[in-house]
Amino acid sequence: MFEDIMKLVEKLLISGGWFSEFLRFLIAGVLLASCIIYLVRLWKGQVDWLGRSTEDPLQLTGLQPAMESLERQVEQLQQEKAQLEEKLQEMQRLVTEKDGMIEELTQLYEELDENYEDETHTMVQVMYTAEEVASALASEENFYLNRDDIFTNLLDYLVNTIRGYREKNPRVAIHIEHPEKKDRLIHFAHSSGHSHRVREYEPLIDGSAAGRAWRTGEIYYVPDIEDEQYEYDRKVASKKYYRSILCVPLKAGNDISTRIGVLSVTGKTVGAYEKIEIERITLFASLLYPLVYLDIKKREVSMHG
Repeated sequence: MFEDIMKLVEKLLISGGWFSEFLRFLIAGVLLASCIIYLVRLWKGQVDWLGRSTEDPLQLTGLQPAMESLERQVEQLQQEKAQLEEKLQEMQRLVTEKDGMIEELTQLYEELDENYEDETHTMVQVMYTAEEVASALASEENFYLNRDDIFTNLLDYLVNTIRGYREKNPRVAIHIEHPEKKDRLIHFAHSSGHSHRVREYEPLIDGSAAGRAWRTGEIYYVPDIEDEQYEYDRKVASKKYYRSILCVPLKAGNDISTRIGVLSVTGKTVGAYEKIEIERITLFASLLYPLVYLDIKKREVSMHG
């Protein structure tokens, strides 16, 4: 059958005519269409330059599940990444909080260390004071031979317990009841920071900070001597030397009838003394009481023969 068709085509070609032209146009059209299809598929990447197909339907079908699995894994990884970023932010926040806590603990430790050193230093000064008072009471003869030096040392021990004493420049004096003037107190002893002119000052019982402590038998603190609400002898030109003053009565316990004097501590700055320092000064007043009492009684005996 095929051979008969081919023979017929040969006869038509040999004879020429319309069939030959038709066949040439048909072949040219098929070739042109093939070229266009090739170029389009080449542009889409479906074939290479040799016309070989770059797509394997079976392979693409097999890769589809793998692609979907990879997409799911990528999505899962992105979620895990977001969770890790949240955890990282939380960790950074915790680290910041811990850094703050560490800083606070460091400051607290430094404060405790400073307070420990301060308290230790204070206890040493208290021990020195107690030992010197005890020695003076045990040996009156030696005490009266070195009275002024002993009281100066004792009051300097007190000065050393005051925080920031170099800046506050505290000066300590003790005044007792005047033997002749009933409206005044008289100098008894002072620390090394005072000049000897302090001996000349006789505080008024009514109208001075020391007099207020004497009258009431209570601690009297003037944080600023320029503040007129406080009782203070402003006739004394003292503001260039100090701006605050603390007066503690020398007495046995809370019994005002046992008062024998007033211990006064000045401060160069306004509001120089805090509660802890007031407590320490009050402690020293109690430590000094026996020795001051002994000396006053000795004077009274001497005066009355």
